[in-house]
Amino acid sequence: CGPFGKPHEGCEMAKAADLILERPGMRSSTANTIFVTQCFCYHWTSPLQDTIEPLLKGYQAGLEIGDTDSACKCLAVRMYHLYFTGLSLGSIQKELEASIRVMTLLNHDDARLNTITLLATVKKLRGIDAKAGDKILDSMLA
Repeated sequence: CGPFGKPHEGCEMAKAADLILERPGMRSSTANTIFVTQCFCYHWTSPLQDTIEPLLKGYQAGLEIGDTDSACKCLAVRMYHLYFTGLSLGSIQKELEASIRVMTLLNHDDARLNTITLLATVKKLRGIDAKAGDKILDSMLA
């Protein structure tokens, strides 16, 4: 894809993966395929905003089929894409806090810790808690 200087070829491969998902018996690969295509392919040639809805669908599909690992990956990447698209910080904070609760319930620490780091950044930018990052990072290490 993009890092290899061939973003359009990567998107063609992603489109092929999307078509394969439509075949019978491929439902179990839905969340992971959406994660890979939206995280590593499509954003190189399309607006980042276009990844938000598919990543939410990937999260939902992962929950439906019991693939909570891919579901949480989709959710975590969606949070970063929301941040990078310029959504209001207040809206992002609400999304982040809700996502962290879900990731905690699903016991997915990697995705949760990445999302906590982003939440600390948002809180600092909003001026809500100048020490937010320190408190959050301390709680992660405890």
